[in-house]
This record gives sequence, structure tokens and C-alpha cells, in this order.
Amino acid sequence: MTRQSGILLHPTSLPSPYGIGDFGVEAYRFVDWLEKAGQHYWQILPLTIPDETGSPYASPSAMAGNWMLISPQILVCDNLLAAGDLPKKKPIGPINYGAIHKKRQALLKKSFEYFQANGTKKQKNHFKNWQNKQKGWLNDYALFTAVKEYYHGRPWPRWPHDLVHRRSQAMNHWTKKLKEQITFHKYCQWLFFRQWYYLRTYANHRHIKIIGDVPFFVCHDSVDVWSHQDMFKLNQRHLPTFVSGVPPDYFSSRGQIWNDPHYNWQYIEKNGFDWWIQRFKQALTIYDFIRLDHFRGYQAVWYIQRSRHTARHGHWEPVPGQKLFKALKKKIGKLPFIAEDLGIITREVTALRQQFGFPSTRILQFSFDGLPDNNHRPENYTADVVCYTGTHDNDTARGWITNSGKPEEVNNALNETMARPDEFAWKLIKIGLHSKADIFIAPLQDILNLGSEARLNKPGTKQKNWRWRYEADALTNTLAKKLRALTIMAQR
Repeated sequence: MTRQSGILLHPTSLPSPYGIGDFGVEAYRFVDWLEKAGQHYWQILPLTIPDETGSPYASPSAMAGNWMLISPQILVCDNLLAAGDLPKKKPIGPINYGAIHKKRQALLKKSFEYFQANGTKKQKNHFKNWQNKQKGWLNDYALFTAVKEYYHGRPWPRWPHDLVHRRSQAMNHWTKKLKEQITFHKYCQWLFFRQWYYLRTYANHRHIKIIGDVPFFVCHDSVDVWSHQDMFKLNQRHLPTFVSGVPPDYFSSRGQIWNDPHYNWQYIEKNGFDWWIQRFKQALTIYDFIRLDHFRGYQAVWYIQRSRHTARHGHWEPVPGQKLFKALKKKIGKLPFIAEDLGIITREVTALRQQFGFPSTRILQFSFDGLPDNNHRPENYTADVVCYTGTHDNDTARGWITNSGKPEEVNNALNETMARPDEFAWKLIKIGLHSKADIFIAPLQDILNLGSEARLNKPGTKQKNWRWRYEADALTNTLAKKLRALTIMAQR
């Protein structure tokens, strides 16, 4: 990898004027600002549909895109929405996912009706051809979503027996019964991927590459589990026998229970890792690089009994990650992956990462425990590292130093950096830029020197996460020049 740097910002955090960040004007302005600031990477979180709390790591589909990111402005520009249906602009504020879900879906239904009545022959042919190319995942996704809406959100194991078991007669019946709604959900996906393609192409033409994110697990109440039940460890009631999570670590003293089902790796391997290959092939059509979330899961996973209330009690089960990556390499070729190797990392996890040459992840916030052999300390970096001031799961640098950090680590940090609390974020940025790491990434919150109010997610909690957005006037030319000068000085 070339020695470069970039910014971590999920598109939902863009200051679009319709309640949530989207692929509209502000996204293009952000790309322009990245170019001015001398950055070459835009890192984002999964572009999948989030759950009701806003988490993109708990999606009903591993393949479908978050249709709430579709820009109303671009719809009007593409003549896919009447100008009179454009929503009123609102002040920038935290995202209300319940409200935006209803409003954006209502708007997209207007767009769908407008497209049916006024879409050009070229647009309709493109939509038809796109459906055919994506049918491997799209048909199941659209049917799953339409049925789930019909039953007011009821989890799929509680659907009619024949539909739970995907009997052909039931599948045909519901496909015909919900034909219009199924087509609507396919239309939303077409819009999502169409708009994202425009935006990614714009970024690539400005020498900015996208670092995407592929979660390791998928949700139990998802189209992936419903349509591939043999691929997961489920009981006779179609519920997980054990659930996913991690034991206690620096993110949570109780550990974390994610409640996702575990994969049936014996079945998956027997079938040539087909689903995983399809998943990564699709991901590489929308990202330039992929962050492998929970990389240690490709070596072993933490099994927790479904009845447990904490993640402390569990056990590790092996995963055939080596065979999976070999299969991916054979089918895809070069694997532009970044390993998110945080948490409890063993020699076996490190060996797996090194075997396939995936860069490792380092977090500067974790470097102040006073231990000289701490691999998050910059002097211990090698070039095959992606260095961050913090991730989406960390507090902001300023929030950590003034609010949430452990007193001993905060004192170490202030003494080592010789920085005042209000200078600390930029001190970390300078340290990261000058480190040996090939890639340095800073969350935009640290570039803006914001406190805990701008934290995106706090692991182990479900309230008030994934809601932050920056103000439209925050990205100034002065800030771009400052970051560009430091980037050039660090020879990135």
C-alpha cells in the first residue's frame, strides 16, 4: 500500500438537509474537501440497511443497500421525482431513525409512482437489466422485505409454516400476492446502487478511494438466514442454538452479546464458500478496499448460550478462515482487505492475517497504558498497519482526554504528548500522520476537534448511537489547508 491518509465518516453523518446524510450535494462537497485537504481515502461503515437503532452492523440483509441514503435532490435531477415532492429543508440535527424511515419510504413510493408514469425507456431498460444481474440476492431480499411489512415486522420464524420452509408453492403465492411491493423494494435498491455508483466514481476520479466495511456476522431476523437456513446453527424452532459476541475487553467489561446466529462452517465449506464469495464479490463492486470487521472471527468465534445475560461465560470455536481466504483468492484474485484485529488477538489470528498479507489495525487512543510493548504505540508499528486516532466505537479524542478516558491513561497521554486537552486531538493526528503506518485514518470528529457529544457509537449500549452529523459550515478552506500542509510534511 502507498503511504497515504484519509478520513472516517459514514454518509449518514453528512449535513444533508432532509434529516439524515445522503448521497446528495453534501456528499460531493465532502469529496471536494477531501481533495483540497490532500486526502486519498474516504472510509465508511457498512452501507447496509441499519436496524431501528441506526446500527449498520445489524442489518436485515448483507447485500442490500441503505435506501435511506438515497438523495431526494438527485432523484429530482434524474427526473425520478417531481420537484414539488421535494421535502422541505430542515436544520442539521441528530438523526431520528424512526421518523426518517417513514418519511424516506413515503418519498420513495412517490418516486416509484413517478417512475412508472414518467420514466424514460432508457431508465426502465436499465432497471430491468439491473434486476436480472442482481437476482441472485435481490429476489429473496425484496420478497423477504415485502412479507415482513405485510406481517408488520414479525420475525420470519413466525411466518406461515410453508413460507418459513420456503416451499415453492408458498414462495410463488407470496411473490404474486405482493408483486407491486416487491418491485418497489427492487426499485429502491436500484436507486441506491445507481446513486452510490455516481458518487464513488466522482471520488475515484479525484484520486480518493473508498474503504468499505463488511461485518462478520449477520442478523438472525434477516433475509440471509431465512434464505440460507442450512448455513446457520439453528434449532427446530429456527432459533440460534448459540449466539455471537465477545468476552470482556477494553470496549466492555461485561463483554458484548450480539445475538447473531453462528455459521455452520462444515456446511459452508462443503458448498465451496459460495455465499461468502458472492458477498465479497458484491462488496468489491462498491468499495475499493474492505475493512474486515471482527477479523479474529475468521480464526475462532465466541459461543454464548442463548439464555445468558452477559458474554463472560462462553467458549471459542474454530473457523476455517484459511480455507475461506484461499477460496476467495482463487475466485476473486487480489484481496484488498484490512484486518480489524482488535480485541483478544492470539498468535493464530496474527498468523492468519500475515499469511494473506492483510494490514493490521492500530488505535492511538489505546497506546497510553504505560507498557512499552503495547502494539498500539507508534514506535512499535510496521509499515503494514492502518493507524487510527480512534474508531467509530471510540469516544472522540477530545472526549476521551476530557471525559471518558481512564485517569492513569489520560495522565500518561497528556505527559507523553505535552498537549493541553484542547490540543490533544490534533496532536494525535500529527503523531498518526508521521507514524510508520502506510495508511493513517482520522475520524472527522477528531479533525473538527469535537468532544463526547460527537461520539458515534458506544459499544454495549443501544440508546443515542449512530445519530451524529456535522454542521454544513464545518469544513472550511482553512481547515483543509491545515490538514493538507501536515499531510505533505508527513510525506503522505
